[in-house]
Amino acid sequence: MRKHRNIVLGRVACALLGAAAGIAVFLMLYGTVTLDVANDGWILNGYDETDIQQHYAGWLLFRNSHWTFPLGMCDTLAAPDGTMISYTDSLPWVSIGLKLLRGILPSTFQWFGWYTLFCFAMQGAAGALLCTRGKMLASRAAPVFAALGGLLFACLPTLWERAFRHVALASQYLFLFALYFYLEYRTALRDGKHPRYAWVIFPLLGFTAVGIHPYFLPPVMMCSLLAAVDLARIAHKRLAGAGLFGLSLAAAVAGGVITGALGSGVDVSRHGYGELSMNLNAVLNPSSRGGYTWSKLLPQQHQYPGQYDGFNYLGLGVLVLAVAALLYSLWRTVRSPRQTAQWWRRNLPLVVACAFLTLFAASNNLTLGSWQISIPIPQALTELCGIFRSSGRMFYLVGACIVLFGVYVVRDACGNSRRGRVLACVLLAVVAAVQLWDLSAVAQQKRQIFEQPVEATVVNAEQTQTLGSGHSSLLAASLLREDRTRRLAILAGKQGLATNISIAVSGSYPQAEQSALDAGELLDGGQYDPSTVYVTTDESQYNRWQQIFAEDPGVSLFVTDSCYFLVPVPAA
Repeated sequence: MRKHRNIVLGRVACALLGAAAGIAVFLMLYGTVTLDVANDGWILNGYDETDIQQHYAGWLLFRNSHWTFPLGMCDTLAAPDGTMISYTDSLPWVSIGLKLLRGILPSTFQWFGWYTLFCFAMQGAAGALLCTRGKMLASRAAPVFAALGGLLFACLPTLWERAFRHVALASQYLFLFALYFYLEYRTALRDGKHPRYAWVIFPLLGFTAVGIHPYFLPPVMMCSLLAAVDLARIAHKRLAGAGLFGLSLAAAVAGGVITGALGSGVDVSRHGYGELSMNLNAVLNPSSRGGYTWSKLLPQQHQYPGQYDGFNYLGLGVLVLAVAALLYSLWRTVRSPRQTAQWWRRNLPLVVACAFLTLFAASNNLTLGSWQISIPIPQALTELCGIFRSSGRMFYLVGACIVLFGVYVVRDACGNSRRGRVLACVLLAVVAAVQLWDLSAVAQQKRQIFEQPVEATVVNAEQTQTLGSGHSSLLAASLLREDRTRRLAILAGKQGLATNISIAVSGSYPQAEQSALDAGELLDGGQYDPSTVYVTTDESQYNRWQQIFAEDPGVSLFVTDSCYFLVPVPAA
């Protein structure tokens, strides 16, 4: 009992040290600006692109929406259809939880900084647990190794690249914990144990992943499948293995139905599979959206336009670690082929899973630099793969396994002696230092983003600050310029107004579009709803409004940020 308690306490201590390392990395990159929940100016500026504005608008409008089922339904956005916040990438589980507190939250409340801090902490915690598995956990070097392992995982470029550009996709701790519990479960099975936590952990991770971002469902479910395979392969319990995976899948489906990510009638398959893929040079290619300097040493390499979303650069420290580990493993194969054969028998399912995820990430349009070959696949398969059209993201789990392979080889090479553990810590510290040096330029560039002054937009314009007084909705009265829809959606959310503007990334909303056309026709006929604010980005339409309502003292017309407003004056 005491031994078990010590192991649990050791794991908790390692996780906390890893989390601390992750928090330190976050503060190094972003400072504390984003942690001020009343400061949304940096969101209004955008971050690399305007996706952060889409996520924020989804939260604001969802916060003001009615409770209904599915819980992720937002009836104040894309009215009268409404939409699911899964399709605005507003992290449904987080938004649903905070919506419960909307009565006590301040009027301006952005939680993206705190959630991203949480992501870095959990990434560090998961990395620390992964790195200290096995005998390392019981050694005196465990705390140091845990902190260094957490630091290394928190310094993965794929995490830095997604944070704030696409907050939901910074939740990479989900598949890291899935990988950790799979490896622990496999070890227990080999020791003749059958821990019950697998029947809780894997369904829980699937349930959570689909309500954070559906793209994390495949890597999480892959770990669940691996656990089920090993339950059948090692413990010879095929039925139980099928049951474990089936339960995990059922939990994921339940989470999708509750949040509205599944079963809402929206076609989640989109065009783009094979274009938003991973170039096979991605692990060596420090090139991403935003023009950052991802490496102090390695040059940017050719990739096709859509492949910016397949960014999977590992960092110089990890690359050096991986190459050294591979060379050592080849040498050990010659020295001890039996030990290598045992490694392959133990890890073959995981290797196959990584190969599959790599091929899916690369898609049927295989590219290596400027070289390209397209492999025809049936249209039905293309549409199925289109559910995860940004396929390059599927390599994230493979990248984590590459890091872990390098760390474990270092541990094994140094041995279990006290001197060997110290050497392992020193080597991992060198790897982390090289990784930080390689990424130092991009770290500085990301800090500078938050030093920029807040842009003047329609959201913070003086004329728009009282639109919510006496009005209940903000309606587009025409099809809007795409570069203004997210700003206007934020404005509606901050002013407590429902809107027919659609910012969803999936599905079509014909009723919302028809609502905009109907609103335009109503105004062209000289009529309006006193409770509604109208907006267009069509200057000619605005000129007509000026003529039609020139003698009407009941409306106010103004222009800001290339957005043209007609605002009924509220009754006194």
